[in-house]
Amino acid sequence: MSQIINKSNHLKKELFMEYGKIIVCLFASIFCIPLAFYTYGFSLIGTLVFGVYIKKIKTNISILSFGLKGEKEVLKLLSDLPKRYKVVSDILIQGRNTSSQIDYVIIGANGIFIVEAKNIKGNIKGKETDKYLTQIKIGKGGKEYIKEMYNPTFQVKGHVIGLTKLLKKNKLPSIVQGVVYFANEDCNVEFNSSKIAMLTKKDNNLLKYIKTYKNEEIKLTPKEQMQITELLKNHIM
Repeated sequence: MSQIINKSNHLKKELFMEYGKIIVCLFASIFCIPLAFYTYGFSLIGTLVFGVYIKKIKTNISILSFGLKGEKEVLKLLSDLPKRYKVVSDILIQGRNTSSQIDYVIIGANGIFIVEAKNIKGNIKGKETDKYLTQIKIGKGGKEYIKEMYNPTFQVKGHVIGLTKLLKKNKLPSIVQGVVYFANEDCNVEFNSSKIAMLTKKDNNLLKYIKTYKNEEIKLTPKEQMQITELLKNHIM
């Protein structure tokens, strides 16, 4: 079993905040009702506005809950790596004008891996150079839905640059391999990237990829692995 450094998740905090918003909105909308007598019914408009806002919050909660479930499953999967690997999750690296919010960084003798997890369904199509990919989903009634999603390889490339700069600044080994992991069994990926590994739960290839990864330029000593891990601990969200 790998060494899990951080089991917390920023999505939990965001969920608590969304639930808090619902509670505040509910109290505010209820408070508007008795005021209707003094405001000639105008305060009821506030009740309607709060109702619409609560509906939007519920949608956010659904999205966050789905994402949190996926990230928990990925963390559990990564815990099945051999003990020699260390897994640090929920990392925030601030640059001068940019920031990188990284799901997972795995450190082992054979490399440093950034894993971006995507818990989405459907067929994902596009080209490596496309800024947006096409996501095709089938609804409950059999209806086909098509939407665009930001190409996650661009996101991971940004994370790789951010982490590389941080490691170089601290005079540590700085070769980083980026990975996009589609964590839903109902996701089929129909495009590749020359620099970022595209892996899926359907193919069950995440752990195998990390364990068998080879780069002649990389051979991290136990001391270097510890130094990198300690550095990343300071950047946990």
